[in-house]
Amino acid sequence: MPRAVIAEPLSGAPTAEETQARPWRPYTVLSNAVLGPLYELNREYLQTLARTPRQWHVATQERLPDPVCLALMALDPPRRALVARCPFSLFSARFHDDELWLRLASPAAVSENEARPEAALGYFVHFAQAALFFAWHLAQSNPAAARVVFGMSPLTLGVFGNLALTRLQQIAREHPDVIVPRWPERTSFWRTLLDTAPRASEQFANQAHLVGLQMLAAEMPLKEGRVSAGGASEDRVNQERRAASLRASRP
Repeated sequence: MPRAVIAEPLSGAPTAEETQARPWRPYTVLSNAVLGPLYELNREYLQTLARTPRQWHVATQERLPDPVCLALMALDPPRRALVARCPFSLFSARFHDDELWLRLASPAAVSENEARPEAALGYFVHFAQAALFFAWHLAQSNPAAARVVFGMSPLTLGVFGNLALTRLQQIAREHPDVIVPRWPERTSFWRTLLDTAPRASEQFANQAHLVGLQMLAAEMPLKEGRVSAGGASEDRVNQERRAASLRASRP
């Protein structure tokens, strides 16, 4: 499985042998502490999609293409669990939408879901709470993993880093429809990913995971904004100012 790795200096004073043989110790961004909960959330999300694809569409207004839904529904739970073992989330909370998260994080934000059927929303609140809490936890404790797993933009990462847990719970209750399928327009990716279950091939699964990581990496430059003559991103500067204003407005 493709894994994100960075280098970390050895702690303490290294011996001469350590300096020559192993001056750096690899540190895995996607550790088991990250991947374990991620696999569980992916599995729960896929099972929810397989059980209630139409209800999910009513609640979020977004769904996977019909061929993907049918292929997902055809898998039994153990095979869906195999598909869920990805080094990135198979769901999104629009973490690339900086304006959305600046608005949701604001204490003045008002729920827009009063007109929607309560049953359609309540069905997904539990998953939204679990998913957003995990994203909040990673943003707080392992920002590099949050960017890899969820594709968080730098500004959204900062919003989550300053978001009170009580406000996060409120967002999950009022906006469970923020959770949507990851890359719903990429039918070929989803079909390839779902094909890994019957094949049960680690090499084939790695190929699907690599495609997902490539799509994630391709998205990141598009979220950095325009670069000014001074080398700074104009969009990022404006967004950081709004984020600072948001933090200042918090009690």
